[in-house]
Amino acid sequence: MFKLIRLSFFTVLTIFTILISNVAFAVFENASQGADAPACITTGGTMMTASSDCRTTPTKYEVSVFEMGVCTSHPFTNDGTKTDISTMDKSSCSVTFSASDQTNGSVIDIAQTIGGSVDLVGTSTRPANGTYGFPYIILREKFTVGITIVGANGNTYNGASNATVASGGALADYDDNLRNFTGGQSKCQSGYVGATIPIGTIDAFLTNSSLVRSETTGASHYNSGSDTCANTGRLVGIINLTNPFTISQDTLNMQFNFIVTDYGINMSDTGSDGYPDEYGSAPFSGTFTLTEAPAQ
Repeated sequence: MFKLIRLSFFTVLTIFTILISNVAFAVFENASQGADAPACITTGGTMMTASSDCRTTPTKYEVSVFEMGVCTSHPFTNDGTKTDISTMDKSSCSVTFSASDQTNGSVIDIAQTIGGSVDLVGTSTRPANGTYGFPYIILREKFTVGITIVGANGNTYNGASNATVASGGALADYDDNLRNFTGGQSKCQSGYVGATIPIGTIDAFLTNSSLVRSETTGASHYNSGSDTCANTGRLVGIINLTNPFTISQDTLNMQFNFIVTDYGINMSDTGSDGYPDEYGSAPFSGTFTLTEAPAQ
């Protein structure tokens, strides 16, 4: 029996490199993150350089999975720029998982399952035999995160529901809604592309439930009052595999390894003392693992 919907979870360091590109006519802009923050320091010295950021593993990282699949070509590009298509093109894709609840998705807390696995609630489907270079996952744009970390000074720093961090503060979850990849620039940046991971690169796109991106500017695409893209509700993650994998008649299982790395939480020092004052969700990654039938 072919099994598709098992997830496993790891803590892995991933470094992200971002590209910017746009095209004429309908413009879909991709964000640039800049330099990565270092890992938070918990032994000796302050947790981070004063007035800077650091990254750490979350104590909660809850996401909602709507769909997973595999594609033979990138579903958001015709010309390689990842800026020329407004709607996800799944004509080269096979859906391998669809959540039973298409309103809320299949909800999982990755931080509580690191090192283990979980079965998603929904329908799995075997893709046709073939070679696939572009696995994808469709998530809700909301990430519910939490953090508690002990510094080298012995103090416990807890995250609160308003995205602040305090020593000895009450621990509460924070709902981080991703609705624009780079805020404060008076435009929508609905793509985040070219992030380097061990197996290739990963791209992410903000869309509505119909998988349509917003253009960079215009009243119907950008909400100036909230500094958000108009089309939100879904986050589509696409892995560009360096080495595509092949589904054959001998393939028994395909497992998605959802990697929440030390980038799962980003913490910021706004008080210039080397300890965190604010936090939020940070990028994830993932890989596919295939299990083949033993040779006869």
